[in-house]
Amino acid sequence: MKINQSILILITVLISTFSFAQISTTRMNELKIGMRPNEVMKFYGKKPAAIVDDYKKIITINGVNFTFSIGKGYLSKTENDSYLNSISTTSKNIKTLSGIGIGSTLDDLWKAYGAKYDIYLNKAEFDSREFRIQDAENATLLLFELKNEIVTEIILNSYNPEECTI
Repeated sequence: MKINQSILILITVLISTFSFAQISTTRMNELKIGMRPNEVMKFYGKKPAAIVDDYKKIITINGVNFTFSIGKGYLSKTENDSYLNSISTTSKNIKTLSGIGIGSTLDDLWKAYGAKYDIYLNKAEFDSREFRIQDAENATLLLFELKNEIVTEIILNSYNPEECTI
């Protein structure tokens, strides 16, 4: 009986951990960089024809607000090919696989990512900073916008690794 209890506790912990661990360097929840407009519209509830290049819209999926952008770029296979090229959130209901989310501190970011990745930290205007992780293999950037050393927005962008240097 103790073994079954232990297994149940382990499963509960894993489920609760992964229910918040939904941001990686390629996706936020169901939204994945490179998705085609018709795939995104399934979540948004609009017809694919409603999307045009440089389209930006807010979408709510499972209680999490995302801002997404559809456009052309590095992942386009043809000249007229559009895809999901940017996703961002300010929702506290979602975290990275390392447990970082809105409200995390700069120290939390360093502890979670400092030893694993090449990090770029940029001081922007006044009390604003940007903590950036580059995933060259997937041609994405995971950015954490900080104000007063606190994460206020998480952004995932595609980029052309041949044109982008950090």
